[in-house]
Amino acid sequence: MPVAGTGAPPRQSNPAQLHLFLGIGLVVTAAALGVTRYLTRGLAPDPASLITFIMAGVSVSMAGVALMFLKGQVPEPRGGQTSAQYWADPKVAGPAMMFWFILEGAGIVASVGYFLEGSAIAALLALFAIATFWMNGPRAFDKE
Repeated sequence: MPVAGTGAPPRQSNPAQLHLFLGIGLVVTAAALGVTRYLTRGLAPDPASLITFIMAGVSVSMAGVALMFLKGQVPEPRGGQTSAQYWADPKVAGPAMMFWFILEGAGIVASVGYFLEGSAIAALLALFAIATFWMNGPRAFDKE
């Protein structure tokens, strides 16, 4: 279907680019929150505060749901299918994007938890979520 008024076909979404930019945003947000927390020397860290446990629980839950349920919904590539054909399929791109959005959210929640309380638990969970996000990029699904 052409783009209205131009006669040109619509641009195809590029899940690899989306993953890259989501990851960059996640890392920049986490770094900004971490540096701000460090520079402002917020309240003394309280590893036993309720906010720490809530943010850690939400972050772990989001990452767990993404890894245990959403990743399995992304279909495997069919034999002879190119990478472009694989990612052009909405049955692949949609679940993969949802998986990445939830993983990114887990990293953001953990980063905000660190920003609010300065807890080492939240910092470790943020690092875990960021590493998990980058390890589960397009190459984890596309076996080309």
